[in-house]
Amino acid sequence: MPIALYTIEEYIVKERKRDTYWLVFNTVYNDIHAFKKEPTVNEDGSRNYLKKEFTDYKAREEFLDFMKTNFPQTKLIEVFDFVSTCYLLYPYLGSIAIDCEKDDEVFMALSEKYGNPYEDGIKNNAVFWAMTYELALESHNERMEVIEGEFGD
Repeated sequence: MPIALYTIEEYIVKERKRDTYWLVFNTVYNDIHAFKKEPTVNEDGSRNYLKKEFTDYKAREEFLDFMKTNFPQTKLIEVFDFVSTCYLLYPYLGSIAIDCEKDDEVFMALSEKYGNPYEDGIKNNAVFWAMTYELALESHNERMEVIEGEFGD
């Protein structure tokens, strides 16, 4: 059954209203954005980007087990990834926002396990990301303008 999910920036703007952290388990997304690699171009000219098949569900389950064991009280929220506003439709890639604060116990444990979100990622199958409220607001407003222009009256 389909469910509605926030984009990471929409979640930040509408719910958290402050800087936010999330984990991305899609290896291609992380390769492109965290490790600055170029996307693979297929023979038909399409690019391997924003596809569920590149999500490492084992790493995602390991994260969920880690959180359930060590921080069961921490709220986890499924979110769509941070992408250009030229993408209005794309699949959910398994990303999860974490209700933690910079330098709290959860943040420190996740930084140790996945790398500090303010530094380079460690492994491409699970990258810990940070987004400021200001960037989220700017991106969310831009996306709303694009949607209004595309689907508005």
